[in-house]
Amino acid sequence: MTNATAELLKPLIRFSPLDDWTALDACEGTVIFGSPGSGKTSTAAKQIAHSFLTNGMGGLVLTAKPDETQTWIRYARETGREKDLIIFNAESGHCFDPIFYEYHRPGRGAADIENIIELFSTLLAIGKTHSGASADRFWELAAEQLMRVVIALLALAEQPISIASINEVIESLPTRAGESETEAWQTNSRCAAVINAIRDRTDTLTPEQWSDLDLASRFALQTWPEMDERPRSSIQMTFSGMASRFLFQPYNRLFCSGKCTFLPEQTTLQGKIVVCDFSFLQYGETGRLINCLLKYCFQRSWLRRDVIKDPPCAFLWQDEFQTFLLPRGRDNAFQQTCRSARVANVCITQNILNISEALGEQNPGSKSKSFLGNLMLKVFFQNNDNDSNTYAADLIGKEYRDLKGSSVGREVSMSRNQHLLHKVEPDEFTRLQKPSPEMPVAEAIVYAGGKGFEITKTEDCPDGQSFLRTGFSR
Repeated sequence: MTNATAELLKPLIRFSPLDDWTALDACEGTVIFGSPGSGKTSTAAKQIAHSFLTNGMGGLVLTAKPDETQTWIRYARETGREKDLIIFNAESGHCFDPIFYEYHRPGRGAADIENIIELFSTLLAIGKTHSGASADRFWELAAEQLMRVVIALLALAEQPISIASINEVIESLPTRAGESETEAWQTNSRCAAVINAIRDRTDTLTPEQWSDLDLASRFALQTWPEMDERPRSSIQMTFSGMASRFLFQPYNRLFCSGKCTFLPEQTTLQGKIVVCDFSFLQYGETGRLINCLLKYCFQRSWLRRDVIKDPPCAFLWQDEFQTFLLPRGRDNAFQQTCRSARVANVCITQNILNISEALGEQNPGSKSKSFLGNLMLKVFFQNNDNDSNTYAADLIGKEYRDLKGSSVGREVSMSRNQHLLHKVEPDEFTRLQKPSPEMPVAEAIVYAGGKGFEITKTEDCPDGQSFLRTGFSR
């Protein structure tokens, strides 16, 4: 057994004296449900977080609540991992330029324009409602075409590519036919400066670059200015509406500096724990965008790494998970493949309706259940939501049980019939014990992806039950 394999099989926590939860199990995904005050964050989530840190894992922590950063600082102090913390906020001195990172990162696909467009496309779609999604997508595709042209021009000019520089070129594009030939535009336009920089190095361009230059310049100097003003303005606003958040300080300094003071690769190579200290409740939609930006960059980095050369596990921590769902099924796609990338994805939320609403479903449907189906460990704390409790009961399954009946007439008669009933009825989840100062233990029902718990094996049930009723202490 190799050292890397031994690390994957190392127990992280115990659900019972006979049932360990290993790093390999953690990489199959975890979701924790529970009503506010049920103890999900202060008991099970805390134990899982401690186990990650105690075993040297690095990762990314997203923050929805203002106290999340201090919670992880305390966890790091309690486990001796303070030196591995990277707190990313406006005062920390850290910066992370996602475009610079994507353009200069190691490995195949670096500097690929389509990878950068994909990143922008995700940012454009974050926070969009699902009503009118097809109309939104039309403008997003048009904005992607515009960004593709501008990024190609900046790359050909060998000039820095960032959210700010892309926006500057877009705002300086000619807006009427023939404007690009005027002295005023040639003198004052950032786009003109970029094109002139390309002209200065035409003798070094390859045939492929000449082809890109021809397509990009024709769009920028002919197609764009000849477009009707109303759709042109809508296309430009689709991009600038997202980009404007990063044009003012401190966000320009943090995300458009042309450098990165920390990298996703450090979570596995050095065990660094990056805390995105821009909580949603403090920074609103900008906070959500920043958290999702880091999440998507880290996810892509983890998925493309070579786990033979870089074997340590990493974790992605998402309390109030519904806040950070990425558009177009990207979280589901990540969860489908993150086990082989050795990433432990932990999602914490109150109920299943939070997830379905964030995915644009009025009721838990195929999108919600598909995603949850890829998270193997499910921990259910006390919950008042009927949809969540029914989902949990259906997941655990049903069994035939004898029900007795009686009738009274001239004679008393007894009957016994078999009925297919839930192994755990939905209302049972409403009665799970919540922690209190007198009793700091939260009761939960744990479902482990269909695996039988050793402690539940009996002669009548040799494979064991796929669920376990247990307690988690603060």
